[in-house]
Amino acid sequence: MRLGLCFDGFYPINEMVELARLADEVGMESIWMSDHLCFRDCLTSSMAFLATTRRITVVPAPLSPYSRHPIISAMAIATMEEFAPGRVMATAGTGNAAALEEAGMKVTRPLKTMREYMQILRAFLSGETVNFHGEIFNVNGAKMGFHPRSPIRIYMTAVKPKMLRLSGEIGDGVLFSAGCAAKYISHCVEEVKKGAERAGKSPHERDVAAFITTSVSDNPKEAIEASKTFLAYIFRNKHHAENIRMGGGNVDQESLAAAIGKRDWEGAKKLISDEVVFA
Repeated sequence: MRLGLCFDGFYPINEMVELARLADEVGMESIWMSDHLCFRDCLTSSMAFLATTRRITVVPAPLSPYSRHPIISAMAIATMEEFAPGRVMATAGTGNAAALEEAGMKVTRPLKTMREYMQILRAFLSGETVNFHGEIFNVNGAKMGFHPRSPIRIYMTAVKPKMLRLSGEIGDGVLFSAGCAAKYISHCVEEVKKGAERAGKSPHERDVAAFITTSVSDNPKEAIEASKTFLAYIFRNKHHAENIRMGGGNVDQESLAAAIGKRDWEGAKKLISDEVVFA
């Protein structure tokens, strides 16, 4: 098992940079910066982490094809790799559907979109001249003016079965969303294996990573309450329904989505029980 540190973007950049520096000093392997719309930007934050650390790997996670065209993602990844060679990875995923909808971006045809996005992103990062005419994206001969000297590992973030299988098929690894129950993660791993086998790959060739929501306090009640805000933000998304069910929890996702939509964080927290935190 390898340990890293994940930021959700909910806290000030200066605090995150200081924690990134400490993570580097104590020997953690990686820093993962979540891409949550309306919060601290994952790409500029990731560059700040690279600038203030010496050896730790930094991973923007996940880059969404709905908010960033693959050429924009490739430019950012290549720039970070040029600045800190060998210390950059990335993940790609559809993103938080509820947040995207709030911003006027519809999550349509996610499987086809992710397949095309990954293909184009890798082509740009390989320095190819990209001519791609798909069902979602069109690229007419664009080519990066610079590109990484060595391949960048690109994971996929997935929750639902078909996307998990696609991750196993075309991703270098898979990242499970925060808030996933242990039973659900076991189910997810099996789906990833199916995708790897479909591609003629050994499941052992696919890395598996997961965000684990962590809250530390001398007061257990305070730690539990602190976890509820983030879980509320995550669990409003309908794609977490099966995860919540398999964890044995009960969440009114419709009311949760309404509360988060109004930025009623206290009201949202009340909809997350202690049992859901520990599921």
